Amino acid sequence: MPAPTAAVQLVRRALATGLTAALVLGLALTLAGPPAAPGGPVAPALAPAAAALPSPSYTGFTLNVCHCLRPEKAMADVRRALTLGDAGGLQEFSEAEDRQNLVALLQARDWGWYMPNGAGVAIPIIWNRQRFRLIEGRSVMTHGAQNGVTPARFINSVRLREVATGKVFGFVNTHTIAQASRDAQLSNMKRIPRLRKHLGMLRQEIRRLAGTTEHVFAGGDLNVNYLADRRRRNAGLPTDALGGVVSFDMPLTGSRGPGSLLDYAMTLRKGSGFSRTSARVVGGFNSDHDAVVVTYRTNDLFATGALHNRPVGGTGEDRKRIGDRQARAVMDAEPGALVRLATPRLDDPTLAGALVDAAAEGVAVQVVLGAGSSTAEERALAAAVGTDRSAGSWVARCSGSCLGGTGRTDLAVLLVSRAGGTTDLTVVGAGAPVQAARNRWSSAYLSSDPALYAGYGTIFGRLAADTTDATRTRVLTWGSYTAQLYPVPDVARRDPVLRGLAAVGCKNAAGLRTSDGRTNVRAAVRSWAGARGKRIAERLVTLRQRGCDVAAVLGPHVLRGIRRTLERGGVQTRDAKVGGNLLVVDGRYGKRKGVQKAWVGGPAWSDGALAGDGVSLVVSERETVRQYLDGFSRAWTHG
Repeated sequence: MPAPTAAVQLVRRALATGLTAALVLGLALTLAGPPAAPGGPVAPALAPAAAALPSPSYTGFTLNVCHCLRPEKAMADVRRALTLGDAGGLQEFSEAEDRQNLVALLQARDWGWYMPNGAGVAIPIIWNRQRFRLIEGRSVMTHGAQNGVTPARFINSVRLREVATGKVFGFVNTHTIAQASRDAQLSNMKRIPRLRKHLGMLRQEIRRLAGTTEHVFAGGDLNVNYLADRRRRNAGLPTDALGGVVSFDMPLTGSRGPGSLLDYAMTLRKGSGFSRTSARVVGGFNSDHDAVVVTYRTNDLFATGALHNRPVGGTGEDRKRIGDRQARAVMDAEPGALVRLATPRLDDPTLAGALVDAAAEGVAVQVVLGAGSSTAEERALAAAVGTDRSAGSWVARCSGSCLGGTGRTDLAVLLVSRAGGTTDLTVVGAGAPVQAARNRWSSAYLSSDPALYAGYGTIFGRLAADTTDATRTRVLTWGSYTAQLYPVPDVARRDPVLRGLAAVGCKNAAGLRTSDGRTNVRAAVRSWAGARGKRIAERLVTLRQRGCDVAAVLGPHVLRGIRRTLERGGVQTRDAKVGGNLLVVDGRYGKRKGVQKAWVGGPAWSDGALAGDGVSLVVSERETVRQYLDGFSRAWTHG
């Protein structure tokens, strides 16, 4: 990976040493361009909220301002472009006079810019400073210059903080080599290798930015006619090189003549944080290119609810959605934030790499691991942050059970004090963050409730202490949440699963999926065995006999005796690669109908599991339970 620009390095050092946001912004603009004119509007202070505030619609644009234009015509084009959206990418600012004029205009209009000297200076990114402030910029050279063929080409990107919400927006801008491809063909094989390399690096930069940014937009002049390329699909051109990662959001009309669409606007196919609402090509500029303008609705990537991996019937992104979202939350944390992870095992390279990078940026990263042999990712993380618990960042491994039980640690929770515009983010996993999770039906619960964040923070502190936890209260209340803390005695009356099922009623349910009046009980279990497991299976059979609609997806460690009990009792079952434990009730619970509950996490349904570490969280949010039911249905159908 290319080294960060001087501007990036200075901003990172300044943030890490606690300089104010205003001073950091001033330092960055000193290197990326002159500061805004004195006396301009002052942006209001950031006011992050536990649940991120909604962002208004976002409009991005790209415009090639031909270097052949006289300065006054070039600035006329830019003045018009500033009316088109919130942020934009410009190309062909290779003349110093044009760049100076651009800076003066942007200062007068209170727009910011990233135009690094000695790098991608000809492809500035600009944004409305009433909405955004600069976090950092980056410029990567794709290939050098060659006389008579091409100037050096670059990819520029910025991360911008939305002032009103604290959310992070990313913008990528680029301009590829000209005359390599005529009408999306491999026309000039001396130039095509440079174009292919450029597009490959663009793909990498978009993915890299997505790892640290909630909302990602990419644009620029790619010098390949998309109207033809979407049909031809030649190897290494945009549809082939980028189509697996991005959505091409441009309207299917020309931007350089009616039949040639060279100017691209793109977002990630999965997890871009954007949903397109409109797209248009705007003409009437002095340049030989029109502007491509796209408007989006912003999506909250850390909204409260359930998140699912989908190993079958989805895309590669679907398989690793949880790990990618966890990594994005970590990389969205900035210097001074706190990231805590408790897990029995960590070998997901995306999340592990995010933790290492975050610590290097000045984020406090603290990780508690269960007992056992270390993975390569755990060793790399420990080498990067150390094991001294008196330091800001550290990795600690429990000597046995972290809370002093006789079983294993079975708890996966990620806590991020601030991820973009979201504070107090809690991600409760139904399984450890390991690569194998990509091949399993697994889930995670996201919340930005301060009470839940504080509650799991207390549990994290107990795990980190690595001593016998003598707390008498094992059922915890965190605001609107209830949680069961393990270990607990291995007796039926204290079994949290049996206690949860005890109040289930089967008729007059009036739930989300209870059109026949029966309560739905759904279980997806990875490990289910022993006398305890049989007691739980028998309870499900009893509910089935009382009229509940009971179904279970059985994972690889559900033993034959449990399967036999369920089948003989009429409980419908399917086999699937389940990555954790989940119990969902939709219908009558106690004296109430129309109740939704999901038990997330917790140890296996087997003998001895109650003696391990863990927390089973009870979620009662209607829409979240709907998401869990949908996830169960997908595993049932495709497992």
